[in-house]
Amino acid sequence: MFDGRPLTRWAITLVLVFAPAAARGGGLQLKVEQLISAAGLKNTSVALLITDLNTGDELATIEANQPMVPASNMKLLITAAALHLLGPDYVFRTELRLIEPQDWVGMTLPAVVDEKFDPRGDPVLVVVGDGDPAFCDPKVLRQHDLNTQQLLQAWIDVIRGTGLKGFQMLLMDDRVFDHQFVHPSWPVDQFNAWYSAQVAGINFNDNCLDVYVEPTTPAQTPEVYLFPSSPFLSPLNRAVTGKSDTFWISRKIDTNELTFWGQVKNNRTAPFHVTIHDPPIFLGHLMEDRLTTSGTRVRSLARPARDDLLPPGRLLHAVQTTLPLVLQRCNKDSQNLFAEALLKRMGRAFTGTPGSWGNGTAAMRAFLNRLIGPRSATVIVADGSGLSRDNRVTARILVELLTKMHRDPLRGPLFRESLSIGGTDGTLRNRFHNGRGRVYGKSGYINGVSCLSGYLVMPADTGGPDTGDHTVAFSLLFNGIKPPVYAHHIKRLQDKIVNLIEQEVLSRSSLNVKIGG
Repeated sequence: MFDGRPLTRWAITLVLVFAPAAARGGGLQLKVEQLISAAGLKNTSVALLITDLNTGDELATIEANQPMVPASNMKLLITAAALHLLGPDYVFRTELRLIEPQDWVGMTLPAVVDEKFDPRGDPVLVVVGDGDPAFCDPKVLRQHDLNTQQLLQAWIDVIRGTGLKGFQMLLMDDRVFDHQFVHPSWPVDQFNAWYSAQVAGINFNDNCLDVYVEPTTPAQTPEVYLFPSSPFLSPLNRAVTGKSDTFWISRKIDTNELTFWGQVKNNRTAPFHVTIHDPPIFLGHLMEDRLTTSGTRVRSLARPARDDLLPPGRLLHAVQTTLPLVLQRCNKDSQNLFAEALLKRMGRAFTGTPGSWGNGTAAMRAFLNRLIGPRSATVIVADGSGLSRDNRVTARILVELLTKMHRDPLRGPLFRESLSIGGTDGTLRNRFHNGRGRVYGKSGYINGVSCLSGYLVMPADTGGPDTGDHTVAFSLLFNGIKPPVYAHHIKRLQDKIVNLIEQEVLSRSSLNVKIGG
Protein backbone atom coordinates (compact mmCIF):
# COMPACT_ATOMS: atom_id res chain seq x y z
CA MET A 1 0.00 0.00 0.00
CA PHE A 2 1.26 3.52 -0.82
CA ASP A 3 2.20 5.23 2.49
CA GLY A 4 3.18 8.66 1.21
CA ARG A 5 6.88 7.99 0.85
CA PRO A 6 8.54 8.52 -2.58
CA LEU A 7 8.26 5.54 -4.94
CA THR A 8 11.52 3.76 -5.63
CA ARG A 9 12.63 2.61 -9.08
CA TRP A 10 11.91 -0.95 -7.95
CA ALA A 11 8.31 -0.12 -7.14
CA ILE A 12 7.79 1.70 -10.43
CA THR A 13 9.16 -1.27 -12.34
CA LEU A 14 6.82 -3.66 -10.55
CA VAL A 15 3.81 -1.51 -11.43
CA LEU A 16 4.75 -1.55 -15.10
CA VAL A 17 5.58 -5.22 -15.34
CA PHE A 18 2.44 -6.48 -13.63
CA ALA A 19 0.03 -4.12 -15.38
CA PRO A 20 -2.83 -5.85 -17.25
CA ALA A 21 -2.05 -7.24 -20.72
CA ALA A 22 -4.07 -4.53 -22.50
CA ALA A 23 -2.08 -1.81 -20.80
CA ARG A 24 1.22 -3.48 -21.62
CA GLY A 25 0.31 -3.52 -25.31
CA GLY A 26 -1.03 0.00 -25.26
CA GLY A 27 2.29 1.59 -26.12
CA LEU A 28 2.75 -0.34 -29.35
CA GLN A 29 -0.92 0.07 -30.25
CA LEU A 30 -0.65 3.84 -30.10
CA LYS A 31 2.65 3.92 -31.99
CA VAL A 32 1.30 1.72 -34.78
CA GLU A 33 -1.85 3.81 -35.09
CA GLN A 34 0.18 7.02 -35.23
CA LEU A 35 2.53 5.54 -37.82
CA ILE A 36 -0.36 4.46 -40.06
CA SER A 37 -2.14 7.77 -39.62
CA ALA A 38 0.99 9.69 -40.63
CA ALA A 39 1.50 7.51 -43.73
CA GLY A 40 -1.31 9.19 -45.67
CA LEU A 41 -2.84 5.95 -46.95
CA LYS A 42 -6.00 7.63 -48.29
CA ASN A 43 -8.69 4.95 -48.71
CA THR A 44 -6.39 1.96 -48.19
CA SER A 45 -7.97 -0.67 -45.91
CA VAL A 46 -5.77 -1.87 -43.06
CA ALA A 47 -6.11 -4.99 -40.92
CA LEU A 48 -3.41 -6.17 -38.56
CA LEU A 49 -2.72 -8.18 -35.46
CA ILE A 50 0.53 -8.44 -33.49
CA THR A 51 0.78 -11.06 -30.73
CA ASP A 52 3.60 -11.84 -28.31
CA LEU A 53 3.86 -15.64 -28.40
CA ASN A 54 5.90 -15.76 -25.19
CA THR A 55 3.18 -14.11 -23.13
CA GLY A 56 0.06 -14.43 -25.29
CA ASP A 57 -0.47 -10.65 -25.19
CA GLU A 58 -2.01 -8.85 -28.15
CA LEU A 59 0.36 -5.93 -28.65
CA ALA A 60 -1.61 -4.17 -31.38
CA THR A 61 -4.77 -4.81 -33.36
CA ILE A 62 -6.66 -2.98 -36.10
CA GLU A 63 -9.70 -4.57 -37.77
CA ALA A 64 -8.19 -7.99 -37.06
CA ASN A 65 -11.49 -9.77 -37.79
CA GLN A 66 -12.07 -8.07 -41.16
CA PRO A 67 -11.81 -10.51 -44.13
CA MET A 68 -9.11 -9.26 -46.50
CA VAL A 69 -7.60 -10.31 -49.83
CA PRO A 70 -4.35 -12.00 -48.69
CA ALA A 71 -2.42 -12.27 -52.00
CA SER A 72 0.49 -14.67 -51.43
CA ASN A 73 -0.09 -14.78 -47.67
CA MET A 74 -2.54 -17.48 -48.76
CA LYS A 75 0.50 -19.75 -49.09
CA LEU A 76 0.86 -19.76 -45.29
CA LEU A 77 -2.47 -21.56 -45.01
CA ILE A 78 -1.64 -23.96 -47.83
CA THR A 79 1.80 -24.98 -46.58
CA ALA A 80 0.61 -25.41 -42.99
CA ALA A 81 -2.23 -27.61 -44.25
CA ALA A 82 0.15 -29.68 -46.38
CA LEU A 83 2.27 -30.47 -43.33
CA HIS A 84 -0.85 -31.76 -41.58
CA LEU A 85 -2.75 -33.44 -44.43
CA LEU A 86 0.15 -34.89 -46.44
CA GLY A 87 2.57 -35.18 -43.53
CA PRO A 88 6.14 -33.92 -43.01
CA ASP A 89 7.57 -37.10 -44.55
CA TYR A 90 5.51 -36.98 -47.75
CA VAL A 91 7.50 -37.50 -50.96
CA PHE A 92 6.29 -36.63 -54.47
CA ARG A 93 7.26 -39.30 -56.99
CA THR A 94 7.30 -39.07 -60.80
CA GLU A 95 7.87 -42.45 -62.43
CA LEU A 96 8.96 -43.69 -65.85
CA ARG A 97 7.54 -47.18 -66.45
CA LEU A 98 7.70 -49.80 -69.17
CA ILE A 99 4.69 -52.01 -70.04
CA GLU A 100 5.77 -55.07 -72.01
CA PRO A 101 3.49 -57.30 -74.12
CA GLN A 102 3.11 -60.02 -71.47
CA ASP A 103 1.85 -57.43 -68.96
CA TRP A 104 -1.41 -57.06 -70.91
CA VAL A 105 -2.39 -60.73 -70.56
CA GLY A 106 -5.82 -61.03 -68.94
CA MET A 107 -6.40 -57.27 -68.94
CA THR A 108 -8.96 -55.17 -70.76
CA LEU A 109 -7.22 -52.78 -73.10
CA PRO A 110 -7.55 -49.12 -72.16
CA ALA A 111 -9.95 -46.88 -74.07
CA VAL A 112 -7.09 -44.69 -75.19
CA VAL A 113 -5.65 -47.27 -77.60
CA ASP A 114 -6.70 -47.34 -81.24
CA GLU A 115 -7.44 -50.17 -83.65
CA LYS A 116 -3.76 -50.37 -84.59
CA PHE A 117 -2.69 -51.19 -81.04
CA ASP A 118 -1.32 -54.71 -80.72
CA PRO A 119 -0.84 -55.95 -77.14
CA ARG A 120 1.66 -58.47 -78.52
CA GLY A 121 3.63 -55.79 -80.33
CA ASP A 122 6.08 -53.15 -79.15
CA PRO A 123 6.07 -52.13 -75.47
CA VAL A 124 4.44 -49.01 -74.05
CA LEU A 125 6.19 -46.23 -72.12
CA VAL A 126 4.30 -44.54 -69.29
CA VAL A 127 5.12 -41.42 -67.31
CA VAL A 128 3.15 -41.51 -64.05
CA GLY A 129 2.74 -38.15 -62.33
CA ASP A 130 2.05 -37.34 -58.69
CA GLY A 131 1.52 -33.60 -59.15
CA ASP A 132 5.12 -32.80 -58.19
CA PRO A 133 5.61 -29.07 -58.94
CA ALA A 134 9.39 -29.44 -58.57
CA PHE A 135 9.85 -32.00 -61.36
CA CYS A 136 12.54 -30.48 -63.60
CA ASP A 137 12.37 -27.25 -61.57
CA PRO A 138 15.46 -25.27 -62.65
CA LYS A 139 16.38 -24.04 -59.16
CA VAL A 140 16.10 -27.50 -57.64
CA LEU A 141 18.14 -29.03 -60.47
CA ARG A 142 20.90 -26.44 -60.02
CA GLN A 143 21.37 -27.71 -56.49
CA HIS A 144 22.38 -31.02 -58.11
CA ASP A 145 24.47 -29.41 -60.89
CA LEU A 146 21.84 -30.33 -63.48
CA ASN A 147 19.53 -28.51 -65.85
CA THR A 148 16.21 -29.46 -67.42
CA GLN A 149 17.66 -30.82 -70.65
CA GLN A 150 20.18 -32.95 -68.77
CA LEU A 151 17.50 -34.61 -66.66
CA LEU A 152 15.37 -35.16 -69.75
CA GLN A 153 18.37 -36.71 -71.49
CA ALA A 154 18.96 -38.95 -68.46
CA TRP A 155 15.49 -40.40 -69.00
CA ILE A 156 16.18 -40.89 -72.71
CA ASP A 157 19.41 -42.71 -71.83
CA VAL A 158 17.50 -44.98 -69.42
CA ILE A 159 15.00 -45.82 -72.16
CA ARG A 160 17.75 -46.51 -74.67
CA GLY A 161 19.42 -48.67 -72.06
CA THR A 162 16.56 -51.17 -72.39
CA GLY A 163 17.81 -51.96 -75.89
CA LEU A 164 14.33 -51.40 -77.33
CA LYS A 165 14.09 -49.56 -80.66
CA GLY A 166 10.40 -48.74 -80.74
CA PHE A 167 7.29 -48.17 -78.62
CA GLN A 168 3.65 -48.38 -79.59
CA MET A 169 2.66 -45.57 -77.27
CA LEU A 170 3.95 -42.99 -74.86
CA LEU A 171 1.28 -42.51 -72.20
CA MET A 172 1.31 -39.43 -69.94
CA ASP A 173 -0.60 -40.61 -66.88
CA ASP A 174 -1.50 -37.33 -65.17
CA ARG A 175 -4.75 -38.58 -63.61
CA VAL A 176 -3.70 -37.63 -60.08
CA PHE A 177 -5.16 -34.17 -60.94
CA ASP A 178 -8.04 -32.97 -63.09
CA HIS A 179 -7.46 -31.20 -66.39
CA GLN A 180 -8.57 -27.74 -65.35
CA PHE A 181 -5.09 -26.26 -65.75
CA VAL A 182 -5.99 -22.62 -65.07
CA HIS A 183 -8.12 -21.26 -62.24
CA PRO A 184 -11.31 -19.56 -63.52
CA SER A 185 -10.74 -16.39 -61.48
CA TRP A 186 -7.15 -15.77 -62.59
CA PRO A 187 -6.71 -12.69 -64.82
CA VAL A 188 -6.80 -13.80 -68.46
CA ASP A 189 -4.35 -11.09 -69.54
CA GLN A 190 -1.71 -12.69 -67.29
CA PHE A 191 -2.04 -16.31 -68.47
CA ASN A 192 1.33 -16.09 -70.25
CA ALA A 193 3.22 -14.89 -67.16
CA TRP A 194 5.30 -17.41 -65.18
CA TYR A 195 3.28 -16.79 -62.02
CA SER A 196 0.14 -17.97 -63.85
CA ALA A 197 1.69 -21.27 -64.94
CA GLN A 198 -0.78 -24.06 -65.58
CA VAL A 199 -1.21 -26.72 -62.89
CA ALA A 200 -1.11 -30.37 -63.92
CA GLY A 201 -0.61 -33.89 -62.64
CA ILE A 202 2.74 -33.91 -64.48
CA ASN A 203 4.56 -30.59 -64.22
CA PHE A 204 7.77 -29.76 -66.03
CA ASN A 205 10.30 -26.89 -65.85
CA ASP A 206 7.87 -24.76 -63.81
CA ASN A 207 5.48 -25.29 -66.76
CA CYS A 208 7.29 -22.56 -68.65
CA LEU A 209 9.65 -22.19 -71.57
CA ASP A 210 12.79 -20.12 -71.12
CA VAL A 211 13.29 -17.77 -74.06
CA TYR A 212 16.73 -16.29 -74.82
CA VAL A 213 17.06 -13.37 -77.24
CA GLU A 214 20.08 -11.88 -79.03
CA PRO A 215 20.11 -8.76 -81.27
CA THR A 216 21.32 -9.04 -84.87
CA THR A 217 21.61 -6.17 -87.33
CA PRO A 218 19.29 -3.15 -87.02
CA ALA A 219 15.75 -3.69 -88.35
CA GLN A 220 16.35 -7.45 -88.69
CA THR A 221 14.74 -10.19 -86.62
CA PRO A 222 16.70 -11.09 -83.48
CA GLU A 223 17.90 -14.60 -82.72
CA VAL A 224 15.54 -16.40 -80.38
CA TYR A 225 16.34 -19.68 -78.58
CA LEU A 226 13.94 -21.85 -76.62
CA PHE A 227 15.01 -23.85 -73.59
CA PRO A 228 14.44 -26.68 -73.46
CA SER A 229 14.76 -26.92 -77.23
CA SER A 230 11.32 -27.60 -78.73
CA PRO A 231 11.62 -28.30 -82.48
CA PHE A 232 7.94 -29.26 -82.74
CA LEU A 233 6.97 -25.61 -82.07
CA SER A 234 6.84 -23.04 -84.85
CA PRO A 235 6.87 -19.63 -83.16
CA LEU A 236 6.22 -16.49 -85.19
CA ASN A 237 9.04 -13.96 -84.80
CA ARG A 238 7.75 -10.44 -85.32
CA ALA A 239 10.38 -8.82 -83.13
CA VAL A 240 13.12 -6.63 -84.60
CA THR A 241 16.59 -5.56 -83.57
CA GLY A 242 16.10 -1.92 -82.64
CA LYS A 243 16.93 1.01 -80.39
CA SER A 244 15.12 -0.18 -77.27
CA ASP A 245 14.48 -3.35 -75.28
CA THR A 246 10.74 -3.93 -75.48
CA PHE A 247 10.72 -7.64 -76.39
CA TRP A 248 7.69 -9.61 -75.24
CA ILE A 249 5.96 -12.91 -75.93
CA SER A 250 2.33 -13.81 -76.51
CA ARG A 251 0.80 -17.29 -76.45
CA LYS A 252 -2.61 -17.99 -77.94
CA ILE A 253 -4.92 -19.28 -75.22
CA ASP A 254 -5.30 -23.09 -75.09
CA THR A 255 -2.43 -23.56 -77.54
CA ASN A 256 1.36 -23.40 -77.67
CA GLU A 257 1.34 -20.95 -80.57
CA LEU A 258 3.96 -18.34 -79.65
CA THR A 259 4.58 -14.93 -81.18
CA PHE A 260 7.58 -12.73 -80.40
CA TRP A 261 7.06 -8.96 -80.42
CA GLY A 262 8.87 -5.70 -79.75
CA GLN A 263 12.47 -4.61 -80.12
CA VAL A 264 15.78 -6.07 -78.95
CA LYS A 265 18.74 -3.77 -78.38
CA ASN A 266 21.09 -5.50 -75.93
CA ASN A 267 22.24 -9.00 -75.18
CA ARG A 268 20.41 -10.38 -72.16
CA THR A 269 21.76 -13.20 -70.02
CA ALA A 270 18.54 -13.86 -68.10
CA PRO A 271 15.76 -15.53 -70.10
CA PHE A 272 12.22 -14.39 -70.65
CA HIS A 273 9.58 -16.88 -69.49
CA VAL A 274 6.33 -17.89 -71.12
CA THR A 275 3.86 -20.47 -69.84
CA ILE A 276 3.14 -23.66 -71.79
CA HIS A 277 -0.27 -25.17 -72.45
CA ASP A 278 -1.04 -28.73 -71.28
CA PRO A 279 2.31 -29.47 -69.60
CA PRO A 280 1.98 -33.30 -69.59
CA ILE A 281 1.46 -33.51 -73.34
CA PHE A 282 4.13 -30.86 -73.92
CA LEU A 283 6.62 -33.04 -72.00
CA GLY A 284 5.45 -36.01 -74.07
CA HIS A 285 6.30 -34.14 -77.27
CA LEU A 286 9.74 -33.34 -75.91
CA MET A 287 10.35 -37.01 -75.09
CA GLU A 288 9.09 -38.05 -78.53
CA ASP A 289 11.50 -35.60 -80.15
CA ARG A 290 14.49 -36.77 -78.10
CA LEU A 291 13.71 -40.45 -78.64
CA THR A 292 13.26 -39.98 -82.40
CA THR A 293 16.58 -38.10 -82.57
CA SER A 294 18.27 -41.03 -80.80
CA GLY A 295 16.83 -43.52 -83.29
CA THR A 296 13.95 -44.80 -81.17
CA ARG A 297 10.48 -44.59 -82.73
CA VAL A 298 7.27 -43.77 -80.85
CA ARG A 299 4.07 -44.45 -82.82
CA SER A 300 1.64 -42.32 -80.76
CA LEU A 301 1.35 -40.03 -77.76
CA ALA A 302 -1.72 -39.97 -75.50
CA ARG A 303 -2.99 -39.75 -71.93
CA PRO A 304 -5.05 -42.54 -70.34
CA ALA A 305 -8.76 -42.03 -69.86
CA ARG A 306 -9.86 -41.57 -66.26
CA ASP A 307 -11.14 -45.16 -65.85
CA ASP A 308 -8.43 -46.93 -67.86
CA LEU A 309 -6.63 -49.72 -66.03
CA LEU A 310 -2.95 -50.03 -66.88
CA PRO A 311 -0.60 -52.82 -65.90
CA PRO A 312 1.97 -51.58 -63.38
CA GLY A 313 4.75 -52.64 -65.70
CA ARG A 314 8.41 -52.22 -64.78
CA LEU A 315 9.89 -49.17 -63.11
CA LEU A 316 12.71 -47.68 -65.17
CA HIS A 317 13.37 -44.53 -63.19
CA ALA A 318 11.79 -42.32 -60.54
CA VAL A 319 12.34 -38.71 -59.50
CA GLN A 320 11.43 -37.95 -55.89
CA THR A 321 10.91 -34.60 -54.16
CA THR A 322 10.45 -34.18 -50.42
CA LEU A 323 7.66 -32.03 -49.04
CA PRO A 324 10.02 -29.64 -47.14
CA LEU A 325 11.75 -28.76 -50.42
CA VAL A 326 8.38 -27.98 -52.04
CA LEU A 327 7.37 -25.86 -49.04
CA GLN A 328 10.53 -23.79 -49.28
CA ARG A 329 10.06 -23.06 -52.99
CA CYS A 330 6.44 -22.21 -52.24
CA ASN A 331 7.08 -19.80 -49.35
CA LYS A 332 10.60 -18.47 -49.74
CA ASP A 333 10.34 -17.89 -53.49
CA SER A 334 6.55 -17.51 -53.65
CA GLN A 335 6.22 -19.96 -56.55
CA ASN A 336 2.51 -20.03 -57.35
CA LEU A 337 2.65 -23.36 -59.16
CA PHE A 338 3.93 -25.03 -55.99
CA ALA A 339 1.05 -23.72 -53.88
CA GLU A 340 -1.55 -24.79 -56.45
CA ALA A 341 -0.04 -28.26 -56.78
CA LEU A 342 -0.11 -28.64 -52.99
CA LEU A 343 -3.77 -27.61 -52.88
CA LYS A 344 -4.75 -30.09 -55.58
CA ARG A 345 -2.61 -32.85 -54.04
CA MET A 346 -4.35 -32.34 -50.70
CA GLY A 347 -7.68 -32.59 -52.52
CA ARG A 348 -6.55 -35.89 -54.00
CA ALA A 349 -5.50 -37.20 -50.58
CA PHE A 350 -8.73 -35.96 -48.98
CA THR A 351 -11.17 -37.45 -51.50
CA GLY A 352 -9.31 -40.15 -53.44
CA THR A 353 -10.47 -38.51 -56.68
CA PRO A 354 -8.36 -36.41 -59.09
CA GLY A 355 -7.07 -33.34 -57.29
CA SER A 356 -8.89 -30.14 -58.19
CA TRP A 357 -9.44 -26.65 -56.87
CA GLY A 358 -12.82 -27.88 -55.66
CA ASN A 359 -11.73 -30.83 -53.53
CA GLY A 360 -8.57 -28.99 -52.50
CA THR A 361 -10.77 -26.25 -51.07
CA ALA A 362 -12.83 -28.90 -49.22
CA ALA A 363 -9.64 -30.32 -47.73
CA MET A 364 -8.60 -26.84 -46.60
CA ARG A 365 -11.97 -26.15 -44.95
CA ALA A 366 -11.69 -29.38 -42.97
CA PHE A 367 -8.12 -28.59 -41.93
CA LEU A 368 -8.87 -25.03 -40.82
CA ASN A 369 -11.94 -26.09 -38.87
CA ARG A 370 -9.92 -28.73 -37.07
CA LEU A 371 -6.96 -26.43 -36.34
CA ILE A 372 -8.72 -23.15 -35.54
CA GLY A 373 -12.38 -24.00 -35.05
CA PRO A 374 -15.63 -22.34 -36.16
CA ARG A 375 -13.97 -18.91 -36.62
CA SER A 376 -12.27 -20.33 -39.71
CA ALA A 377 -15.63 -20.25 -41.50
CA THR A 378 -14.81 -16.65 -42.48
CA VAL A 379 -11.91 -17.90 -44.63
CA ILE A 380 -12.57 -18.19 -48.38
CA VAL A 381 -10.14 -20.45 -50.22
CA ALA A 382 -10.37 -19.92 -53.98
CA ASP A 383 -6.87 -20.99 -54.98
CA GLY A 384 -3.62 -21.88 -53.26
CA SER A 385 -1.27 -19.15 -54.42
CA GLY A 386 -3.33 -16.04 -53.67
CA LEU A 387 -3.42 -14.96 -57.31
CA SER A 388 -7.23 -15.08 -57.18
CA ARG A 389 -8.97 -12.01 -55.76
CA ASP A 390 -11.72 -14.25 -54.40
CA ASN A 391 -9.61 -15.41 -51.43
CA ARG A 392 -10.44 -13.93 -48.02
CA VAL A 393 -8.72 -14.30 -44.66
CA THR A 394 -8.47 -12.21 -41.51
CA ALA A 395 -5.34 -11.06 -39.74
CA ARG A 396 -6.56 -12.91 -36.66
CA ILE A 397 -6.84 -16.22 -38.51
CA LEU A 398 -3.33 -15.82 -39.92
CA VAL A 399 -1.86 -15.04 -36.49
CA GLU A 400 -3.76 -17.97 -34.95
CA LEU A 401 -2.33 -20.23 -37.66
CA LEU A 402 1.18 -18.89 -37.03
CA THR A 403 0.69 -19.42 -33.30
CA LYS A 404 -0.51 -23.03 -33.72
CA MET A 405 2.41 -23.86 -36.01
CA HIS A 406 4.89 -22.20 -33.63
CA ARG A 407 3.69 -24.48 -30.83
CA ASP A 408 3.79 -27.65 -32.96
CA PRO A 409 7.11 -29.41 -32.20
CA LEU A 410 6.84 -31.71 -35.23
CA ARG A 411 5.65 -29.40 -38.00
CA GLY A 412 6.51 -25.97 -36.59
CA PRO A 413 10.26 -25.98 -37.35
CA LEU A 414 9.68 -27.15 -40.94
CA PHE A 415 7.03 -24.49 -41.41
CA ARG A 416 9.23 -21.68 -40.11
CA GLU A 417 12.23 -22.89 -42.12
CA SER A 418 10.11 -22.64 -45.29
CA LEU A 419 9.59 -18.90 -44.78
CA SER A 420 11.74 -16.21 -46.32
CA ILE A 421 14.34 -14.81 -43.92
CA GLY A 422 14.65 -11.04 -43.88
CA GLY A 423 17.90 -9.78 -45.42
CA THR A 424 18.93 -13.33 -46.32
CA ASP A 425 16.82 -15.18 -48.87
CA GLY A 426 13.61 -15.42 -50.83
CA THR A 427 11.24 -12.51 -51.34
CA LEU A 428 12.54 -10.77 -48.18
CA ARG A 429 16.23 -10.87 -49.08
CA ASN A 430 16.27 -7.10 -49.65
CA ARG A 431 14.28 -6.20 -46.53
CA PHE A 432 15.03 -6.19 -42.79
CA HIS A 433 18.82 -5.98 -43.02
CA ASN A 434 19.14 -4.13 -39.72
CA GLY A 435 17.97 -4.85 -36.21
CA ARG A 436 18.64 -7.48 -33.59
CA GLY A 437 15.70 -9.69 -34.46
CA ARG A 438 15.26 -12.05 -37.37
CA VAL A 439 12.14 -11.88 -39.53
CA TYR A 440 10.68 -15.12 -40.89
CA GLY A 441 7.87 -14.06 -43.15
CA LYS A 442 5.72 -14.30 -46.21
CA SER A 443 5.13 -11.26 -48.35
CA GLY A 444 2.20 -10.99 -50.72
CA TYR A 445 1.39 -8.71 -53.62
CA ILE A 446 -1.18 -8.42 -56.35
CA ASN A 447 -2.43 -5.16 -57.83
CA GLY A 448 -3.90 -3.07 -55.00
CA VAL A 449 -2.88 -5.55 -52.28
CA SER A 450 0.25 -5.78 -50.14
CA CYS A 451 0.55 -8.13 -47.17
CA LEU A 452 3.23 -9.35 -44.79
CA SER A 453 2.80 -12.03 -42.14
CA GLY A 454 5.22 -14.09 -40.09
CA TYR A 455 7.42 -14.09 -37.03
CA LEU A 456 9.88 -11.69 -35.47
CA VAL A 457 12.33 -13.77 -33.44
CA MET A 458 14.47 -11.90 -30.95
CA PRO A 459 17.58 -13.61 -29.55
CA ALA A 460 17.49 -15.10 -26.08
CA ASP A 461 19.27 -12.18 -24.41
CA THR A 462 16.34 -9.90 -25.26
CA GLY A 463 13.64 -12.14 -23.87
CA GLY A 464 14.30 -11.74 -20.16
CA PRO A 465 15.72 -14.28 -17.70
CA ASP A 466 15.41 -17.93 -18.77
CA THR A 467 12.89 -17.20 -21.52
CA GLY A 468 14.88 -18.27 -24.56
CA ASP A 469 14.15 -16.63 -27.91
CA HIS A 470 11.34 -14.10 -27.87
CA THR A 471 8.87 -14.62 -30.73
CA VAL A 472 6.16 -12.29 -31.94
CA ALA A 473 3.64 -13.31 -34.63
CA PHE A 474 2.22 -10.62 -36.86
CA SER A 475 -0.06 -10.17 -39.84
CA LEU A 476 -0.16 -6.85 -41.70
CA LEU A 477 -2.78 -6.76 -44.48
CA PHE A 478 -3.35 -3.77 -46.78
CA ASN A 479 -6.08 -3.76 -49.46
CA GLY A 480 -7.44 -1.18 -51.87
CA ILE A 481 -4.10 0.51 -52.56
CA LYS A 482 -4.51 3.20 -55.22
CA PRO A 483 -2.38 6.11 -56.46
CA PRO A 484 -0.96 8.26 -55.05
CA VAL A 485 -0.29 5.37 -52.64
CA TYR A 486 1.78 2.55 -54.14
CA ALA A 487 2.99 -0.86 -53.01
CA HIS A 488 6.49 0.41 -52.21
CA HIS A 489 4.98 2.90 -49.76
CA ILE A 490 3.15 0.05 -48.02
CA LYS A 491 6.28 -2.10 -47.87
CA ARG A 492 8.18 0.70 -46.15
CA LEU A 493 5.31 1.08 -43.70
CA GLN A 494 5.28 -2.64 -42.98
CA ASP A 495 9.03 -2.55 -42.32
CA LYS A 496 8.57 0.35 -39.90
CA ILE A 497 5.84 -1.56 -38.04
CA VAL A 498 8.12 -4.57 -37.66
CA ASN A 499 10.81 -2.22 -36.37
CA LEU A 500 8.34 -0.93 -33.78
CA ILE A 501 7.65 -4.51 -32.71
CA GLU A 502 11.36 -5.05 -32.16
CA GLN A 503 11.60 -1.87 -30.09
CA GLU A 504 8.64 -3.01 -28.00
CA VAL A 505 10.27 -6.39 -27.26
CA LEU A 506 13.53 -4.68 -26.32
CA SER A 507 11.65 -2.26 -24.08
CA ARG A 508 9.81 -5.07 -22.30
CA SER A 509 13.08 -6.96 -21.90
CA SER A 510 14.58 -3.89 -20.26
CA LEU A 511 11.71 -3.79 -17.77
CA ASN A 512 12.20 -7.47 -16.96
CA VAL A 513 15.90 -6.90 -16.34
CA LYS A 514 15.07 -4.12 -13.88
CA ILE A 515 12.99 -6.52 -11.80
CA GLY A 516 16.02 -8.65 -11.15
CA GLY A 517 18.29 -5.63 -10.54
